[in-house]
Amino acid sequence: MIKLFHFPICPFSRRVRITLSELNIQFTMVNENIWDKRREFLAVNPAGSLPVMIDDQHNAIVSSYAIIEFIQEKFEINYHQNKLDFGDIYEQAEIRRLVDWFDNKFYTEVTRVILKELVDKYYIKNNTNTTSPNMELIRIAQDNLHYHLDYLTHLINSRKWIGGDFFSQADIAASAHLSCLDFLSKLQWDVCPVVKNWYSRIKSRPSFSGILSDSVAGFYPPSHYPNPDF
Repeated sequence: MIKLFHFPICPFSRRVRITLSELNIQFTMVNENIWDKRREFLAVNPAGSLPVMIDDQHNAIVSSYAIIEFIQEKFEINYHQNKLDFGDIYEQAEIRRLVDWFDNKFYTEVTRVILKELVDKYYIKNNTNTTSPNMELIRIAQDNLHYHLDYLTHLINSRKWIGGDFFSQADIAASAHLSCLDFLSKLQWDVCPVVKNWYSRIKSRPSFSGILSDSVAGFYPPSHYPNPDF
């Protein structure tokens, strides 16, 4: 069976988890604290990054992009059959553009900053006397978040789903990042009702149930987090 090395509030790990679940592919998970720099894990992935998937032939596939492409090829899911990359070449290009938006632009401007200041520093602090979270950087990231939520609102208002008429990898990528922020209580849902309604639909999908039951030592999500209906 497929084994996935992940961290519960890593957006890239979450994207792979949701994808595997959407495609009804069975897998097991290993919680990997990358801050520990575990020798056995570094032997598998010298970069020390997540996620890492070990397939049923004991081969390691590293990074969410490589893993998802591998899944499509391994299980012979071509673009005409894959419900997560629907449409013609232009519709597929739009889905990929939006995946890139969230996994690169959104991650750089929002998710990475907040995770680094709140999560990375918390775990590193257990072993060193590192500084406390930089609240100014968190404030800037949250200011950036408003811009992204406005754009996401625009997309949702003009389409049934982010990438078009059907649920796709674009929705998975966006929800993977937003769910991490929600876990850390960094989303004010009352100021973005359109996005909240879209996210509620995502939370109601069976593939998202594992995300909603995540727990992380030292962190406590808001009471609405596991509730599909908020």
